[in-house]
Amino acid sequence: MNEEQVSNGISVDFLILADAAQVQGDKLYLLGGGWSIVWAKSFPARHQVAVAAGILVPWLETNARHRFRIVAQAEGGVSLGEIGGEFEQGRPAGLPAGATQRVMLTATMNLQFERAGDISIEFWLDDVLAKTSPFRTVERPAR
Repeated sequence: MNEEQVSNGISVDFLILADAAQVQGDKLYLLGGGWSIVWAKSFPARHQVAVAAGILVPWLETNARHRFRIVAQAEGGVSLGEIGGEFEQGRPAGLPAGATQRVMLTATMNLQFERAGDISIEFWLDDVLAKTSPFRTVERPAR
């Protein structure tokens, strides 16, 4: 199955890592977004990771509950944390029949990294892996 599309037609349009993220109204606000490296002074290290996702909900999947999970994993499948919830997108008055809508979700995770290495943030929709965003933890060289 394509990682981008869940079997019911719902899909993740984007998955962005940031220092902070929030949704206000229909807009996504990011601070320090789009990074792919966490620089640590030493290990173990703690780091706050904000995850922003845009989910495309087709017409026939509106007015239905959907589950999501965000999973952080280190190399070898070691779990660093998980957060999840549910959402339901309605059909606003005046929306043309058949229109797809974007739902935006954000979550913040405080993660601890035991050593430098590759990390992945997985976004699951209705128990299907929908998108992955990798990053790397690196020890900052002494100056």
